[in-house]
Amino acid sequence: MRLARALRVALALAGAALAACHRAGARMPEAERGSTRIDSIEGVVRVVGLDALPMVTLAMDDATPSVALDGPASLRRVDGLRIAAVGERAGVRLTVRRFVVLAANGVHATDGVLAKDGDATVLVTGDGVRHRLVNAPPLLRDNPGHRAWVSGPLDREPVAFGIIE
Repeated sequence: MRLARALRVALALAGAALAACHRAGARMPEAERGSTRIDSIEGVVRVVGLDALPMVTLAMDDATPSVALDGPASLRRVDGLRIAAVGERAGVRLTVRRFVVLAANGVHATDGVLAKDGDATVLVTGDGVRHRLVNAPPLLRDNPGHRAWVSGPLDREPVAFGIIE
């Protein structure tokens, strides 16, 4: 009886030690595991390929290969801009759930939804902060309700801007 109990305890400890040392998939490359995971990445959007079949990619800052982006058509409207994207990654593909514009030509950008405040045009960011735009260009003034990006300090005229969706 004592021997059987000691054997069970020894087996349980050995099993626990083995489980503690094993990390599932730790050495197996992701492509072989075939798993998807939530990921967030930053880079510059590049639309490549033929007009009939464009492919949207994200060029990384380091020497790693570009990531192919699947997601909303609005990704094509931010070609050349630096974004942060969140989505499900499988190998070198990211299915984008959401993204935010970070910069245009190295100049900080603010991403938000255009709104009117009397005669003024404001950019409402994701956190609900309302930024009054100085001398908003007609493209921004005439598109309340649309998502847009504006680069440069928001207390001055926009350096650059665009409609996302």
